[in-house]
Amino acid sequence: MPALDLRTMKELCQPTMNGRGGPIAPVNIQAADFGLKNHMIQQVQNSCQFHGLPGDDANKHLDKFLIITQSMKQNGVSDDALRLYLFPYSLTHHATAWFDRLPKKSIHTFQEMASKFLLKYFPPSMVTKLRNDISNFRQLPDESLFEAWEIYKLSIDRCPNHNMLPVTQIDTFYNGLTLRHRDKIINVAPGGTFMKRRPEECYDLIENMTAHHND
Repeated sequence: MPALDLRTMKELCQPTMNGRGGPIAPVNIQAADFGLKNHMIQQVQNSCQFHGLPGDDANKHLDKFLIITQSMKQNGVSDDALRLYLFPYSLTHHATAWFDRLPKKSIHTFQEMASKFLLKYFPPSMVTKLRNDISNFRQLPDESLFEAWEIYKLSIDRCPNHNMLPVTQIDTFYNGLTLRHRDKIINVAPGGTFMKRRPEECYDLIENMTAHHND
């Protein structure tokens, strides 16, 4: 039979330290005097902030965070641990609220942190949508070649795991263009029709054409 809890109402309502602490579990660190340097925190906060708003690019945020922190070193502290403790400083507003709601001491490595972050802000449903946007690309009737190309490249850029070969990307874009752009602009360019060129040549052709869109 469990023992009776004899604490008073005052004692039961008194705040305690039980359950306190953030989502990051204690990490084994050799340095006896470990503490994040102010200049590291400031560099992350000034250069890399993720709000968690619709349209924010979680993959780009991770890439930028990794680039910023790759040169940060501290004796006795692994790169993984340093990134793990610095990552919360790269979050703000809605993203900070999401981080604070994670289970206490549930994250042990930066890989776990990155996985949870992507699961929240780049879920499988978003991957599917972006892949469909790429595969089903169609140029709008009033859209210039430059606008269509930039929108298409942005869709590819926002979906690093699209798993499309370069030749498939180029072919999908070409076949999604209006007949006017295919036959009267691209296929009349010097060097032969589009489909008789190598994929690298096709990419360069489009890049060169859209580079002078203001002319």
